[in-house]
Amino acid sequence: MFKAGNDNWKTPLGYYEKAIEELRRSREDLQEMKANYLHNHNIESNFASFKTEIKELKSELQTMQERLANTEGTAIEAQITLAETQKVSLVAQTELQTLKEIMTDEQKSNYKILEELGQIKDQISQLPSQVLETHSQTSIIKSLSDMQLHLSQLAAELTLVSHTTGIDYRKLQELLAEQKWQEADKETYSTMLKIGEREGEGWLDDGEIKKFPRHDLYIINKLWLQYSEGKFGFSVQQRIWQAKKDCKRFAYKVGWLASLANSEWIKYEEYTFSLDAPKGHFPSISRLVGLDSRNIGEVQRRLHIFLSRY
Repeated sequence: MFKAGNDNWKTPLGYYEKAIEELRRSREDLQEMKANYLHNHNIESNFASFKTEIKELKSELQTMQERLANTEGTAIEAQITLAETQKVSLVAQTELQTLKEIMTDEQKSNYKILEELGQIKDQISQLPSQVLETHSQTSIIKSLSDMQLHLSQLAAELTLVSHTTGIDYRKLQELLAEQKWQEADKETYSTMLKIGEREGEGWLDDGEIKKFPRHDLYIINKLWLQYSEGKFGFSVQQRIWQAKKDCKRFAYKVGWLASLANSEWIKYEEYTFSLDAPKGHFPSISRLVGLDSRNIGEVQRRLHIFLSRY
C-alpha cells in the first residue's frame, strides 16, 4: 500500500499504488461535484416552478379583482335603480292619496247636495195645503224650475270645476256639446298652458308635464270622450301610443303627420276639425309638446312622459 514519506513510490509498484490513490481521490471529487451540480440544478428547477406558480396566482388575483370591481359596479347600479324606483313609487303614492282625497271631497259634496234636495222636498211636502192653493200654478212651476236650475249648477260645479286647480271646464263642455272642435281644442290648449304657467312659451316642458294635475287631465279627457263618441281624448291617444311607441308613426296614425317618408307635418289650420278626423286627432297635444317644431328626440321623450301621466 502506498504511504507518504515512503521511498517505495519510486518503484514500479509504488507508481502503481500512487496512481490508484490519485484515481480514487479524483473519483471522490467527481462524485462531490456531481452531487453539488444536482443540488444546484434542483434549486433552479424549483425556483422556476415557484416563478410559474407565482405568475399563475397573480393572474388569478387580477381576475378576482376584476370580478369584484364588476360586482361592485353592478351593486351600485342596482342601488341607484332601486332608489329611482322608490322615488317614482313615492310620487305615485302621493298622487294617489291626493286623488283619493279629491274623490272623498266629491263624495261629501254629492251627499250634501242629496241632503239639501231631500230637505227641500220635505219642506214642500210639509207646507199646508191651503198655502199651496193660494199660489198660482205658474208660481209653483217657476219655483220648482229655479230649484232645479240651482241643483244643476251645483252638480256642474261638482263635476266640471277642478278641486286641484280651480279651473272651470264648463266653457269647454259647451264648445264640445256644440261640436265646435277647433274652438274646444284651442280652449283645451290655452287652459293647459295656463295651469302649467307656460303661456309665454306656448308648450310644456318636462317638469311641467310631470307636475300637471291628473284630476284636470281626467276632466278634460272625460269631456272629449263623451262628446266625440269615444273618438277623441288622452286615453284614446295613449292606446295608440302604446301600440306604436314611435313619435312619427304615432303622429301619422292620429293625423298630425302627412307622410312618414318625408316627415311632412300638417299645419294646425289644416287639421280635420270634425268627427271625420282620425282617431286620437284631438286634443292636439302636438302643440303642447312642440311636436311639429322641435328636436324629435326631445319631443318623443315629452310625448312619452305626457301620455304616461294619464
